Amino acid sequence: NTFMVLLGLDRTTTYVLEEKPLSDQRTYQFATLQNGLEVLNIEDPQSHKMAMAMAVRAGSYDDPRELPGLAHFCEHMLFLGTEKYPDPSGFDQFMTKYGGSNNAFTSSEATVYFGAASSEAAPEGLDRFADFFRAPLF
Repeated sequence: NTFMVLLGLDRTTTYVLEEKPLSDQRTYQFATLQNGLEVLNIEDPQSHKMAMAMAVRAGSYDDPRELPGLAHFCEHMLFLGTEKYPDPSGFDQFMTKYGGSNNAFTSSEATVYFGAASSEAAPEGLDRFADFFRAPLF
């Protein structure tokens, strides 16, 4: 399925939640990648939207004394292009094209990135989003 293809997983590393209410038509998939990243995917056949989020365990408490604000600075820099999608405004333009939006915030212990758009944007949108963390230009 799309989830496993996007992440490059095989069936032995993806777990599907089977115990759920009978009326819940969504599919829940969970995987732990080789680098330790935990991924949860929820597919809802009724939905016309897709959403994505990533929480990174680095926040303002992790800023070096000589560089206060570094985590927040990195939050903004991440959106400014990747190796595969180098245009600094490319992600925002892509999200707008599909009626979406995105944002991020930095707290004391984490930085969270998130977005939502039309479900038609899912394959490329997830690839663009993942590339922020695979190969940012900054």
